[in-house]
Amino acid sequence: MLKDILARNDAAEAGQKEMAALRQYFPQCFKADGTFDLEAFKASLPGGMTLTDETSGFNWLGKNYARMLTNMDTTTLLVPDEAHNSEPENRHSHNVYISGNNLDALQHLVKSYGGRIKVIYIDPPYNTGSDGFVYNDKFNFTAEDLARRLDISMEEANHILSMTRRGSASHAAWLTFMLPRLTFARDLLADDGVIFISIDDNEQANLKELCDEIFGEENFVAQFIWISKTGGGSDNANVVADHEYVLCYCRNSNFENAISKILVESEELDKKDDYGKYRLGRELNKWGSNSRREDRPTMYFPIPGPNGEDVYPIRNDGSEGCWRWGKKAMSDAVKNHNVEFVQRDNGTYIVYEKIRTSDPRQKPYRTFLKDTGTTADGTKQIKAIFGKKVFTYPKPIQLIKILLCMGLEDGDLFVDFFGGSSTSAHAVLELNDEKGIDINYILVQIPEVCKPDSEAFKSGYKTIDELGMERIRRAAKKIKADNPLFAGDLGFKHYTLEEPKEDVLQEVIDFDPQQAVTDLTIDDFGRGAVLRTFMEADGYGLTDEPEEVMLGRYKAYYIGDHLYLLNPDNDFDADSLVALMDKYNGEMFSPHNIVVFGYSFGFVNREALQKNLRTLREGNKTLNVNLDIRY
Repeated sequence: MLKDILARNDAAEAGQKEMAALRQYFPQCFKADGTFDLEAFKASLPGGMTLTDETSGFNWLGKNYARMLTNMDTTTLLVPDEAHNSEPENRHSHNVYISGNNLDALQHLVKSYGGRIKVIYIDPPYNTGSDGFVYNDKFNFTAEDLARRLDISMEEANHILSMTRRGSASHAAWLTFMLPRLTFARDLLADDGVIFISIDDNEQANLKELCDEIFGEENFVAQFIWISKTGGGSDNANVVADHEYVLCYCRNSNFENAISKILVESEELDKKDDYGKYRLGRELNKWGSNSRREDRPTMYFPIPGPNGEDVYPIRNDGSEGCWRWGKKAMSDAVKNHNVEFVQRDNGTYIVYEKIRTSDPRQKPYRTFLKDTGTTADGTKQIKAIFGKKVFTYPKPIQLIKILLCMGLEDGDLFVDFFGGSSTSAHAVLELNDEKGIDINYILVQIPEVCKPDSEAFKSGYKTIDELGMERIRRAAKKIKADNPLFAGDLGFKHYTLEEPKEDVLQEVIDFDPQQAVTDLTIDDFGRGAVLRTFMEADGYGLTDEPEEVMLGRYKAYYIGDHLYLLNPDNDFDADSLVALMDKYNGEMFSPHNIVVFGYSFGFVNREALQKNLRTLREGNKTLNVNLDIRY
């Protein structure tokens, strides 16, 4: 466990994941000594493509440091909130709220949820200079260590350490902060998944370049614009910035349906002719950009008018225009009586489509989002829930719901690792209620301390995550009150990310499994924390619960393909071992992995387990049981 992670982190370097991917897909490009053969790689590309030794130019001080962090693992434990999680509304919930640093949380989540998340939405710090963003991290590298790991000079290493330790709000610091988080976010997304990222002009250009690099330019979907505020007369500027952006990238550009279309509800057929009821659709005279004859000459042609005359696409100003559809589509529409001619005063015609069905239809989203609400609306929603303005500049629920509707369907998983005031969780709950669907969320929020003069602190909330969780509870309560028949998931499991205490961590570092003499016990870490952290690492997520299995008097935990032995060494005796072997021999019980908490099991019990498992395998050649001892 921690000892293994610490060893891996100590050897982490920038580019390890990339090299691992190359080894997987291009093993022929590695020499016997393990070095990468660039010429062989060039030759393996289509047509022996020539590669130039150029870079994108998008570099900054700290980039390789950030890339190195993507190759490191968290040493935190997932500590379950036992009291909260055992409450009736939360016990069987598949929603999750994590209190902790989101980089640590993402490092946990990719182990169980990698490739499973359909939509991610984040609202990261904008680095405006007044939003409180400064880059700090917990790593204690020396300048010598960084210089060695990153192959940089001592001067450069000291510059990086200065940025990471003293707190910086520079563009480089912001990019260093975002790169590892977005890299893990990419790894979380399903093949048809999408990520939405809120941003404003302070870092929009940098974010676009960073996302192009991480997700790939070909996976850029759109940059949406929404009106974030109205008014602005009090701003001390000649230009009022009244909009913000939402960048959208998909995980895989081969999935055309990663973003859905808007479902337009049925409309009344309010007109009638000799061929049935209809309503007027859009104009078939094209308008706007590229609507003149010279722009699209092939789209300027006659169609038979109401009196048999030739009707051409004429613009409102009398100039020659073009049709919206081609010759065949226009001819078929006229032949099937699906056009209506409205004559102008000058004798020319505007031609409309006749729509004869009232079925719902789909249309694409536009990059300029409408009816999103503003941050002022977000504040009103906060006040409606808490009675006070306990959070500044919250996103409006309607904006998040529009984004979620683009990518989420019934049964999908959603993640927001800048949870803030939990607007996104609130939006998920409302969508589930309104559409009768079941979307589950995972929210992450660092326990940022509320300022003493803030309304949140005055209202009794010490940290932002406390506030976020309370909003979810209150939103769920209102939904249930407004719709008593709602049977959806209104609860959530809560976990806190905690580092082992300093003295415990030092004992872990000093521990020698060969000597097997230690004062460390399961209580130094917490049984629930160790079990859940192990399960998450083994792919079981944060909502599945293990079964308790009694081996004589010894309690083990069983889920899927894993059996966890965590309890103290002296609880596992000869009877426990016999009971375990009997289960393998006589019941529908065959976990292939027995995971042992190494500090709890002494040498004698480990050897007894190994010996009996060998005997078990010899008696049943089809049985393959792995003993995994973790420290």
